[in-house]
Amino acid sequence: MVEKVKLALNYALMLEMMKAKGFNNPTIVALLNEGNEEILESIGEGIPSWKTMLDFYHNNKTQFHQALRKGYEITFLTKGALKSLLSIKFEMKEGEDFVDTGEFLNQVKITGENLQALQEIISKNWTIVSLEVDSEHDIHLLKIELTFKPLFTI
Repeated sequence: MVEKVKLALNYALMLEMMKAKGFNNPTIVALLNEGNEEILESIGEGIPSWKTMLDFYHNNKTQFHQALRKGYEITFLTKGALKSLLSIKFEMKEGEDFVDTGEFLNQVKITGENLQALQEIISKNWTIVSLEVDSEHDIHLLKIELTFKPLFTI
């Protein structure tokens, strides 16, 4: 089994933004090869600079193409970044599709297909816990918590 390409969060989010705008893999590659930062920034909803993505792509083309073809795993996610990923990739909204308890995300409602996609890319510092499954409507209710919870002693 080939190990998945590991992508830093910013590259994964930029890639998911392009996919969310309807760009397929050949179009994404063409955009990155062309390197037109103005077009990329119009995709990028608040991403300050696409230059880092272009540099990454041009310096790691084999790795990037493998990530497009076979999928990727995000190297590390903060809770805020996890919420951004849920929003960008799955169009989920906080308060509607999940609840941020402060420590973890709870009551995450997701389809089976999206759950599988999330399991494939989520970084290992998060664990997905199944709470309930509605097989009839293909909705999974989850808790997403830190894999290793910090121990604070005062």
